[in-house]
Amino acid sequence: MLKKILLTSVLSLGVMQAYAQLTPQYTFNALQLSSQYYDGTARSLGMGNAMTALGGDLGALSYNPAASGVYRYTEFTLTPSVYSASASTTFLGNTSKDSRTRFALSNVGWVGAFETGRTRGLLNFNLAITANQTNNFAFSSSGSGTQNGSSYLGSLAASVPQGVFGYDMDMYDDYDEYPFYNSNASWTQVLAWNAGLMDTLAVDPTFFLGATENIDGDGSIYIPGSLNQSFRRMKTGYIQDIVFNASGNVDNIFFFGVSVTLQSIWLNDYTSITEQAVNPMDSSGDGGSGFKSFTREYQMTTSGMGVDVSAGFIVRPVAGLTVGGSISTPDWMFLNESWQETVKGNTGPFGTASVSSPVGTYSYRITSPFKWNLGIGYTVGSFLALGVDYERTDYSSITRTPPTGTRSTFAAENDYMSAYYQAVNNVRAGLEAWPHKQVAVRLGYDWYSSSEKDFDNTRHYASAGLGFRTAGGFFIDAACQVLCNRLANSFALYDSYAEGMPAPVVKESSNNWKILLTLGWRF
Repeated sequence: MLKKILLTSVLSLGVMQAYAQLTPQYTFNALQLSSQYYDGTARSLGMGNAMTALGGDLGALSYNPAASGVYRYTEFTLTPSVYSASASTTFLGNTSKDSRTRFALSNVGWVGAFETGRTRGLLNFNLAITANQTNNFAFSSSGSGTQNGSSYLGSLAASVPQGVFGYDMDMYDDYDEYPFYNSNASWTQVLAWNAGLMDTLAVDPTFFLGATENIDGDGSIYIPGSLNQSFRRMKTGYIQDIVFNASGNVDNIFFFGVSVTLQSIWLNDYTSITEQAVNPMDSSGDGGSGFKSFTREYQMTTSGMGVDVSAGFIVRPVAGLTVGGSISTPDWMFLNESWQETVKGNTGPFGTASVSSPVGTYSYRITSPFKWNLGIGYTVGSFLALGVDYERTDYSSITRTPPTGTRSTFAAENDYMSAYYQAVNNVRAGLEAWPHKQVAVRLGYDWYSSSEKDFDNTRHYASAGLGFRTAGGFFIDAACQVLCNRLANSFALYDSYAEGMPAPVVKESSNNWKILLTLGWRF
């Protein structure tokens, strides 16, 4: 039995964990930082951001630089917003609900129109600067349940690399960072060892057991009592486009623009896993640890900036009809990452213990894919505007590279993204009607196709908005957008580490909504 468990640990966890667990963690981070779900102004959101061909809105500058060329006046906008995400999880037969709501600044911007004095050719050139939020990462989910079939600490102990001894993971007062960088064990294993949550067999100092486990007379590992297991996942963060734009108007027929976009990126990711013995005495018999409770907390912060260059056009071939398009270079992101783990334990021999890792840091770069947009718009006087956009980008071309060196440093991650991510075909549609010269009604729909081949993360958004403008140039717009479909996900809290000891699986579904309010002035 021990040989079978040891073989499972070495093969399944020693080899597969590095590629099938760690690699997707970093590749998913690259994917979510490369994805854009536009906010902009309440007007652009209310119309589903289908303004590639219509222009005339500062929110549209994030996907078509020519959108500012339509302006014949100066405008300033300010758009505060509320974003909320909710999640429902099923774990060990229990259902839990969680939510996270955050205030944000979806847009603040200015555009100035400067006439050339000509009657033909270049009639005016415009300058604009705007900050548009293009992603919000706020999220929270949690779950809890009771079982006695496996444990996180058991999985952790089983995955200690072959050849690692307990003393290899000892932390010393004069150099407590030593085992984190000089042993082959993971940081979590080092912390669990020093908190008294793992131990070795007297007959084999390289075979580890978790504090939640015992061995019977036949040498079989078992969980001596029921465990309350719980988890929490929380995210906070955003991506903000800061767009520097120049555009022009030729004969009120052809509009062009170029932009340099700087991205402000910040993402904080927190997870915790807790195990608590229903009856602490169940693990205090012969060879038992008197286990009472364990918590592992992990926090990672990713921050940095990105830069890209884009160009676009809008043309009016006939009255009422407009056609627009844009292309954007890859977004070159320069990112800094910091992370830290803390393990807390309560056992009979060690009592209460809390051990933290050093703060790990690393810098790297992500190159997102090229992106292009095409749009068609139609207006009926000043009463009605319709727009439909098509956007395409290929996420399989995302690459991760070190600050210096070549992409081969992250060959596993880059190969994974090339194999499992794919091109997307996004469609946005919207309309704006003015039943009264001062009141507007807006509707929109967005369809974002799945960026992953083996996991469907397709998103469908519906939006609606109202607008009011005065003769003096002040206007106010409000819009709401709702995710129409629930995003389904499932994952194991840890690896199944022995025959008959499966890890519990979390089934998770989530959706979100946002509300934007734009205050604007034209002069």
